[in-house]
Amino acid sequence: MVVEIQTVLRQAFEETLKVVVAEAIQIVRFKTILKRLESTLKSIEPVFYENWRLMKVLDRPQKETFMFISYLKTGKKLVLKSSSVTFQNRYQIILHSYKLIRLNNELVRFFQKELQVNIAIEINECFMDLDSHPGDEAFSSNGYDLTAPPKDEELTLDITSQNYSLPEYINRMDQLKVLSITGRCNHPSKLHNLSPIACLPNLTTIRFEHVSVPSLQPIFALRNLKQLSFVMCEISDALMSITTYNMLLNLTHLEFDMCYDLKELPSWISNLAHLQKLIITNCHEIDVLPNGTGGLSNLESLSLHSCTKLKELPASIGSLRGLSYIDISDCLSIGVLPEEIGELCGLQVLKMNGCTGLQELPVSTSELSGLEEVICDEETSYLWMEFESDLPNLKINVVEDDRSETFMKIVQ
Repeated sequence: MVVEIQTVLRQAFEETLKVVVAEAIQIVRFKTILKRLESTLKSIEPVFYENWRLMKVLDRPQKETFMFISYLKTGKKLVLKSSSVTFQNRYQIILHSYKLIRLNNELVRFFQKELQVNIAIEINECFMDLDSHPGDEAFSSNGYDLTAPPKDEELTLDITSQNYSLPEYINRMDQLKVLSITGRCNHPSKLHNLSPIACLPNLTTIRFEHVSVPSLQPIFALRNLKQLSFVMCEISDALMSITTYNMLLNLTHLEFDMCYDLKELPSWISNLAHLQKLIITNCHEIDVLPNGTGGLSNLESLSLHSCTKLKELPASIGSLRGLSYIDISDCLSIGVLPEEIGELCGLQVLKMNGCTGLQELPVSTSELSGLEEVICDEETSYLWMEFESDLPNLKINVVEDDRSETFMKIVQ
């Protein structure tokens, strides 16, 4: 059965690619979009000829794979219709462009998670294959390695075991300001004990990468912590188990990147009164933000890049009068922006390329008097045309979608 599905999937892909290549040569009016689609398909192509990658795809539920095969066949028909769209019908051109870009984005979304995880594993395996790093001294104890000797103000821990606890000597590093913990196993390394961290009065920055963190309680005792980052971490349960609200009072920077188990943000995040920068990127399971987000009164920058299931921004976002930068690029599922977005008097830059589900802008958009730049793709730029007279300082920067380039890097 698996072999049959593999054959059908590969055949549907090859037929779609063949049609796209041919149409990209012949059709002028959609040439840019078709070339982008061709590039995306060619970036994905190696997956079908490297069995270990293809098996990762076929590990999905059969229903999902069949739906994707159907989508490829529908996409082939859509591309073939490009020649019948005339220059005279502006509405048809815009609508067909939307459909082609949505096809491109669905291809990206279907393969993105597997390829991101695979590249992370490949990188980690490369590190594990190295016996030593020139110029570094190696330390080993209880399953973790230090890539450099401990310093008074900065410490990097590279973890090479699946389960481990932090060394107790950390709690004696009173001058430590920056701590980075990275798992080097194929799966996130499980961190069992963070208690030594709680004794570090000068710690201002913590970065976790490719680890599973069962409890964050010791971190919330750090009064001077300013920056906290989680990259490719299993963190959801630990975040949701926090019930204390009077904590991390000085945190200014919070980041979640490629945390695939993160389905929602805990409500306590809205109590981080000094937070200036909130980054939630490539977290594909998040579909909603807490309405209390409006409580982040000092927030200046909000990045939600490639949260592909996120459906909307909370209405409370209008309370963030100091917010100057928003990035919702590649948020494929956002269908509308809240009417309250017009209350963002401090908003200067809005990045929204790849928001293929967005069909219209709220009327209040005309009230964004401080908006200086909108970064978007060609199709989204049409939505801004009716507001240009209300926003004389606005510059609409139309950019080519760089997803194909990113995809090529991941596959290679």
